[in-house]
Amino acid sequence: MNFRIFQLRSLKTKITFFTLAVFLISIWSLALYASRVLREDMQRVMGEQQFSIASILASEVNQQLDDRLTALGQVAQSITPAMLGNTAAMQALLDQRPVLQGMFNGGTFTTRADGVATASLPLSAGRFGVNYSDRDYVATVLREGRPTIGKPVQSKVLNAAVFVMAVPIRDAQSRVIGVLAGVIDLSRPNFLERMTLSRYGQSGVYLIAAPQHGLFVTSSDKSRVMRPLPASGANLMHDKYAQGYEGYGVLVNFRGEEEITAAKG
Repeated sequence: MNFRIFQLRSLKTKITFFTLAVFLISIWSLALYASRVLREDMQRVMGEQQFSIASILASEVNQQLDDRLTALGQVAQSITPAMLGNTAAMQALLDQRPVLQGMFNGGTFTTRADGVATASLPLSAGRFGVNYSDRDYVATVLREGRPTIGKPVQSKVLNAAVFVMAVPIRDAQSRVIGVLAGVIDLSRPNFLERMTLSRYGQSGVYLIAAPQHGLFVTSSDKSRVMRPLPASGANLMHDKYAQGYEGYGVLVNFRGEEEITAAKG
């Protein structure tokens, strides 16, 4: 009789423990599922929000670049072959265009068809007579006759990293006879820096990159300014962005930290 009671109690204990185990497993599974769904939902919401902000900033950058290229183009149209060969006349023309000095914190300059600078503002930059034919922004304009934004580089005359926007100067037959260029000094306050002054939340940063040149141009995190992009294959999300993907995703930054990021061209 006692043996039967013991067996009955043992069976009840097993059933109780089995039921409890099933219950706990169900709770843990539900918690794990809820946690994963919540994480994915938070990533989606934050990613969409970041992409929206990135799109607004990208639109503003595009507008600022277009405005500067347009201003350079309008001034270039007023330059004649006779003026281009007259340093005093070219200096006077640049002096009379203060709007360009407001747009280009590194100054402006003109070159002949051989890439040699014929006039420059400010004069203290010392560009007169310097040959820029090896710079992509001058070479491309002279070769292809189209407005160009150059690769960020170390300036030949300024002790700073710069990028240059350039447009063709043409004669009456529309032949390219020179270049008008505007310089953005990345070491001084500029229109790109104004867009990246603040941070996104407490730890987020804004970055402007030139994937065709493999560089971060500027950032609210100054340690990333002029820093190379990750090597191809080192970060799949960066590779997608560099190849033109517009959207958001999760990546691991150069510090080994996981980040939600968004990019807009």
